Amino acid sequence: MSAKTTRVMQALLLVVMLGFLTSLPTRADEDPELPAWAKTFTQSQRDQLEHMHHQLDDDQAPHKKREAQALAELNAMTIREDAKIADIHAKIDELMAAKTQIMRQRYEHLIEMRRVLTDEQKTGYDKGVLKRSAVR
Repeated sequence: MSAKTTRVMQALLLVVMLGFLTSLPTRADEDPELPAWAKTFTQSQRDQLEHMHHQLDDDQAPHKKREAQALAELNAMTIREDAKIADIHAKIDELMAAKTQIMRQRYEHLIEMRRVLTDEQKTGYDKGVLKRSAVR
């Protein structure tokens, strides 16, 4: 390899390394995905919100399991030669009942979370809620 090629390769490596380093957060606890308003939480708020998120996960788990099971059963029913529309409609009702519980708990959680926020934090939070286009 020539000296010129070596210098070019070193320069490219330096550029790539600098690009990588500048893309890292400046602090280990900083999350670049968080909106600005969420970076202002007090430790007490963080603790409360973390507890609420864990509780939501626990509360939703059986409904998400029912949802996944009902969807799998619905798909299996649909491809059968002797598929019955009435049975498929009943399975859709079962699936939607699970989804309804998940959504109710999710939106109760959103309201509960909002109660923990300061007036300044609520502004950014509310904007985020209004921008949502998908249910988690």
